[in-house]
This record gives sequence, structure tokens and C-alpha cells, in this order.
Amino acid sequence: MKVIVNTAGFYGGTWYESGPEEREIPDKVAKPFLPPYGNQLSTPSTKKSTPAGGAKPDDKKGD
Repeated sequence: MKVIVNTAGFYGGTWYESGPEEREIPDKVAKPFLPPYGNQLSTPSTKKSTPAGGAKPDDKKGD
């Protein structure tokens, strides 16, 4: 399973550094650390960046 490591640590006996890149971690190891059970790991689809202030670019209204 491809995941993003939010918190560095040992997962299944292997050390993983945190960072924005995707890492391959076995499903059985990763699942307990993914939402809704934990927040140490996230799937690439749940890790989306939003602009400052949380507003979406298409939410702007013109006068």
C-alpha cells in the first residue's frame, strides 16, 4: 500500500522518515495507523493541500 508518513517511526519493525513522498508499506502494517484509527500515516488521496485560509480557488466571487 502506498502511504505518506506523517510521523516518523517504526512501522512493522522498519524505520520510516516522515515526508511528503509516497512510501510502500505492507497493508497489514499500515492499516492500524491510517484514519480513522490513527493519523501517523495517510493515503495520498486523503493528503490534499489547500490554499492558505482553506478557501478553494474557484470559491472566489468577482464583482
